[in-house]
Amino acid sequence: MKISIAICDDLEEEQFHLARMLQHYGKAHGLEISFDTAHSGEELLSMWAPDRWDLIFLDIYMDGLSGEEVARRIRQRDRNCILVFATTSQDHGIVGHELQISDYLVKPFHQQDVNSVMDWVLQDQAPRLRTLLLYANWEEVEVRLRDITYIEIREHTALVHLKGRVIATRRGMESLESELIGTSFFRCHRSYLVNLQHVDRLQKRDFCMDDGTLVPISSQNLARARQLYQDLFLEKALKP
Repeated sequence: MKISIAICDDLEEEQFHLARMLQHYGKAHGLEISFDTAHSGEELLSMWAPDRWDLIFLDIYMDGLSGEEVARRIRQRDRNCILVFATTSQDHGIVGHELQISDYLVKPFHQQDVNSVMDWVLQDQAPRLRTLLLYANWEEVEVRLRDITYIEIREHTALVHLKGRVIATRRGMESLESELIGTSFFRCHRSYLVNLQHVDRLQKRDFCMDDGTLVPISSQNLARARQLYQDLFLEKALKP
C-alpha cells in the first residue's frame, strides 16, 4: 500500500523526528510512504492541491499562518484529506471537531504515538487508500480507486475513466467486479461499473457523474441503483 504524507512544521528537527518515525512504521508494515515537507503554513498551501496528499501533519503554533488557519483553508476545498495536529496542547477539541481533525500528536511524542495514529489511518481510511493494479501498454499502472469515475467494457477491453484521462486494459467485467467487491463500485449495467462516490445525481435511467458523463443503468439494476443513490445522498447529507 502507498500513502503520501506532508509534514508542516517550522522547526526542521521536528520534521526530521516525525519523518524518521513514519519511515520506521512504514518499513515495519510494508507501507510505501512518500514525503513532502513545509516550513510554514504559507509554504504548504503554495504546494497544496486537493488530493495531493493523503495525510497532513500540521504543527499548530507556527510563525505566520497557524496550523488551525491552514486546516481551515484546506477544508474549504477538501473534506477528505486526513489532518493530524502536532501540538504542545490538546486544548483544541472544538476547533478540531469543526475542521475534522482526525487525531493529535502531543509534543514531545514517541514512536508508539506515531504508530497509534498510523494504525488508525490504515484501518479507518483503508477504502480511500485502496488501489487497482492495471496493465496498459506493457506497463503496470497503479491507480487509486477513489480516482476512478467509472469503468466501461468495450470489445474485451476495460476503459478505466479517471479525471482527465482513460486507461485501456485487457480485463473482463467479471474479473473487475470480483476485485471491487466491498468497495463503492456498483455494476449498474452489463458493460459498466460505476464509482458511487463520483455520482452527482440520478437522472431517469442514468447516473450523472461529477464530470457530467451519463452512465446507463439497465432495467434489472434500476431499483438497486435508486436505493444505493438514496443511501449515498443521505450519507453525504449527514457529513459535517
